[in-house]
Amino acid sequence: MKMLKEIHTDFAAVAASQHEVVNQPRWQELHEQALAQFERSGLPGKKEEDWKYTSLWAFGQQAFQHLPVEPSHVDATPYQLNPSAYRLVIVDGMVDRTASNIEDLPAGVRIQPLSESIDAVADYLNATIELEKPGFNALNTMLMHEGVFVEVDAGVSVDKPLELIVINSGNTVDLAVHLRNVIVMGENSQFTFIENYVSEDSATGFTDVVTESSLAEKAVLTHYKMQRESSQQFHIATMASRQARDSQWLNHNISLGGGLARNDIHTQLLGEQAHVTMNGLYLISGKQHVDNHSRVDHAVPHTSSEELYKGVLDDKSHAVFNGKVHVHPDAQKTDANQANHNLLISRGAEIDTKPEMEIYADDVVCGHGSTVGQLDLNQLFFLRTRGLDEKTARGLLTFAFAADVIERIEDKAMREAITQMIETRLPKP
Repeated sequence: MKMLKEIHTDFAAVAASQHEVVNQPRWQELHEQALAQFERSGLPGKKEEDWKYTSLWAFGQQAFQHLPVEPSHVDATPYQLNPSAYRLVIVDGMVDRTASNIEDLPAGVRIQPLSESIDAVADYLNATIELEKPGFNALNTMLMHEGVFVEVDAGVSVDKPLELIVINSGNTVDLAVHLRNVIVMGENSQFTFIENYVSEDSATGFTDVVTESSLAEKAVLTHYKMQRESSQQFHIATMASRQARDSQWLNHNISLGGGLARNDIHTQLLGEQAHVTMNGLYLISGKQHVDNHSRVDHAVPHTSSEELYKGVLDDKSHAVFNGKVHVHPDAQKTDANQANHNLLISRGAEIDTKPEMEIYADDVVCGHGSTVGQLDLNQLFFLRTRGLDEKTARGLLTFAFAADVIERIEDKAMREAITQMIETRLPKP
């Protein structure tokens, strides 16, 4: 459904004005394709199946700025999840070199801002996403201007993670930032990537990000995404991967912020014994809306996937979960499990949950399910009789519900950092 006439920000005009900025044939070709696709289709509407529970009306009414008022420097240290990680900091859409640390990399590893790696990254752009799919892929492709490019050679195990810290300083009202991250991993390589999106409480704007990863045989990518932007921001993100034989993508996705947040997570298991883990947690309150859409394509035999998403909803918040597992014909011996569990701690909260499986092979082990519930009154009563006030008791039970996802994080430093973030969102005595 075409919505261009309803959009107050003329994204196509902004993209057209930026067309000549990058003199790289492959980049410009993708830019032109994306611009043409966006002009044909605009933004998705609620008639699209994947967007039927998420309204973009408020987004369409917003007039976004695409250039910061002035370059900003923000101390990123308080926001960092892993102090020992390599660090690339983007403030208001611009790389902050003084706050970043991507020097002294081990041999066989290249980490560069997207704007400094145009030639190297061009052939990998849109390798895992489809421009024609209703959504924001075309918008991101025609407007992407910054991000990070990571290339890990075969046989290299990177000793420290890379943490990408994206900050909205709030100095530019309604700032739109369009980022593209690309990770290319060679055979038998290992790497950890952390996406960390933060903002000042008063910040307003739009974070638009696509992260693409390509995993060669036996490559292992551990991928964290933490989103804790202000409740006035829009956040639309895609994480997409292609996996070769024996590769592993371990994806942990935490959503705490944003007025409207959307995550699309998609992987294609293209080689036997490839495996994906998708863990997700969303804690929202007020009038926040978070939408998680996942898709796992089991394209060949002997692949496996494990997905667990949990949500805690308070006040008048609204969440959407749509998880799809697609087992292609002849993808025998597929092992796929998917679960979505939700805890509603107020009468006004709402969840639309839709786990799906499309199975076109007959020798598989697949299971899926979802639950929606409230705090157990018996457990709450038990804690109250042990001397806890109601808020503390509710906080403990809520954390216990979320802990199942947190405990699946093997890295101790990341597990502790995420635990601290979750604890700040729980009821206090």
